[in-house]
Amino acid sequence: MGKALAHNISRLSVRFGLLLLLFTAALPSCRNNESGKMLGKWRSVRVVNHDRDHFFSRSRLFLDTMGKGNTDAVNRAIYGVVNMDSLRQELRMQFDSAFAAQMSIDTQSEIVFNADSSVIFNFPGKTEKGTWFLDKDNVLDILETNELGLTEHVRIQVARIDKNEMTLTFVKQIEEDLADTSFVTFRRQKN
Repeated sequence: MGKALAHNISRLSVRFGLLLLLFTAALPSCRNNESGKMLGKWRSVRVVNHDRDHFFSRSRLFLDTMGKGNTDAVNRAIYGVVNMDSLRQELRMQFDSAFAAQMSIDTQSEIVFNADSSVIFNFPGKTEKGTWFLDKDNVLDILETNELGLTEHVRIQVARIDKNEMTLTFVKQIEEDLADTSFVTFRRQKN
C-alpha cells in the first residue's frame, strides 16, 4: 500500500507539474490579449486634438482679418506698420510653415512594438527608444529614453485596437487643472 501511495503521489506530482507549466505558459497571453495585437510597426495617420485645431483655426482667422478696418495710424500704433498686407503675408507664411510641420509630425510618425518589450519611436528628424507593456486597464506603460539620454515614464490609454488600426489617447498635463488631449490613429505597416 505504501508503494501504491508513493506511485500515485508521483503521478500527481507529474500532472501538477505539467498543469503548472501549461498555466504559466498561457498566463501572459491570458493576462492581456491586446498586447499581442500591438506587436509590429504602426504609422500615424490622423491626430484629433480639439484645442490645437481650435488654436489653428482661430489663428488663421486672426491672420486673415488683422488690421482690416483700422486706420493707418491705428495699425502703426498696434502693429508697428502701416502696410498690413505685407505683414499678413509674412505672418501667414510663418503660420503655414508651422502648420505643415505639425501635419508632418501627425502623419509621418511611427511606433514599433517588439515582442521583447522594446519600443522605437520614429518622429520626423528624431528617434527615441524604450520599453513597453500593456496593463490590465489597456494603458500602455512606456519607459522611454530620448536622444539626450533622459528617461521619461509615459502612460497612454489604448482607446481602440484591431489587427489593422489603433487609436491612442495622449494626455499631457499642462497645469494642475489643465490638460491637452490628443487622439492619435495609427495604421499597421508591413515590415
